[in-house]
Amino acid sequence: MSRSVLPLLVTLSPALLFLLLPRGSVTQQELWKDYKYGRHGAELLPRNCSWRCMVFTLQWPGGFCQSLYKETQCTIPENISSWTIHGLWPLHAQSCCTCWPIFASDLQEVEEELKEFWPSLLKTKPYFHFWYAARFCNSTSCL
Repeated sequence: MSRSVLPLLVTLSPALLFLLLPRGSVTQQELWKDYKYGRHGAELLPRNCSWRCMVFTLQWPGGFCQSLYKETQCTIPENISSWTIHGLWPLHAQSCCTCWPIFASDLQEVEEELKEFWPSLLKTKPYFHFWYAARFCNSTSCL
């Protein structure tokens, strides 16, 4: 396989996202545009809290490693033999969404499960803390 292969991501289908939303809140056509073009609210104001559902993506570890500029930066833990979590983001929320704060302490209870199902595949980032440090927020700003 060539180095240009991107990690294979699996996302919720637009039809399923449509079913998760309250009736009349958004059209199926708008959801399809989000799905097709991968928009995450670029046209909305920063820290806008208008998201209605979450986008959950998975990745195949081998594909992720092949997509890196240097495959030597990647490591697949021995216990990983299937899909892993790539990300979970509010749809239409830019960067840090202050209306839905989450603290590092909120994740301590499930940290062992997160390490298992959401491992870091980068040698320089040994476990789950890599993922939530960049994505989740405290009450007023990103961690």
